[in-house]
Amino acid sequence: MSFFKSLNVDNSKVVVVNSFYDDESESIFKRMAQENDAAFISVPNNGYGAGNNRGIEYALSNYSFRYLIVSNADILIDKLSIEILEKEGEAIIAPKIINLNNKNQNPSTPFTPSLITWKIWKLLYEKEMRRLYWGMFVISRFKKLLFYLISPWHKRIFSAHGAFVIFPVKVLKQLIPIYNEQMFLFVEEEHLGMLAKKKGVKTVYAPDIIIRHKEDGSMTVASVNQFDRMRQSFLVFYNYWFHN
Repeated sequence: MSFFKSLNVDNSKVVVVNSFYDDESESIFKRMAQENDAAFISVPNNGYGAGNNRGIEYALSNYSFRYLIVSNADILIDKLSIEILEKEGEAIIAPKIINLNNKNQNPSTPFTPSLITWKIWKLLYEKEMRRLYWGMFVISRFKKLLFYLISPWHKRIFSAHGAFVIFPVKVLKQLIPIYNEQMFLFVEEEHLGMLAKKKGVKTVYAPDIIIRHKEDGSMTVASVNQFDRMRQSFLVFYNYWFHN
């Protein structure tokens, strides 16, 4: 409900996509959508990418619009306007996303990884090298810090964080389907980065747009289930982009 209260953009329409869990939760989300004049669709729980693809299809079939935003439910919008969006041109727009630990989650990946980097990640997942995984994560963090140093002059990035991604409609139509539905919850940002690169679409960091994400950004990859899902999604990603 707090998302709707924070949304202050004229002529906007929200499409609530419920990845079905049970009848009780569906009833709650449907009532919330009705109370806030939002559209509501229910889809099978096939993951982040599948749910977002269905929502995008619904929006394209039912509305005329200039921008489409893929947003998590646990989002508060601090600053967003059409005027700011127009400054970014025809590109995927990655706003400043601040989580509960006051860390900026954008960019997801600032610089385009090399093939060697992708191969290292593949080896880490295949061999379950979890300690080395964290080493790569630390390196990724240093790359982000470097990006923040140069971001006043260089705003182009490889991939945007998936919690709140903005697409001009022309870009959206150029990229659809946006997400690979064989992935479940992880690596979707990297897939979108590769898709945009293939299609010649820029992704830009836009810190003048400020979003609050009500989660801490932490991951427990020591969890067998979570690590296995990350590995499965990454291997789908790798085989799609480098074995086709």
